[in-house]
Amino acid sequence: MNIFWTNRAKSDLESLEDFLIENGGFNVLDEFYEILERKISSLENGSLIHQKYENTEFHKILITKHNYIIYEISETQINLLNMINNFRDPESNYKLITEK
Repeated sequence: MNIFWTNRAKSDLESLEDFLIENGGFNVLDEFYEILERKISSLENGSLIHQKYENTEFHKILITKHNYIIYEISETQINLLNMINNFRDPESNYKLITEK
């Protein structure tokens, strides 16, 4: 399946990049990207079981212990919708995802 990054997911990733560089440096960013690429590849290959996000039609995949990607599956592609972090209030994460 093809992967499509929404503008919101891209923006979330850019914010996370800034945070990782500021708080951990480029080595931490590189490690994060290695993990991210493996997880995205697993999504593309269909080798993951898709866990639902809360009571929505969306799915989630754990990237690191601090970050999830929220996505939806269509017939032709996987749409990456948001990247959320576990430090944020769960209600705020839910609102961010369900309010389009």
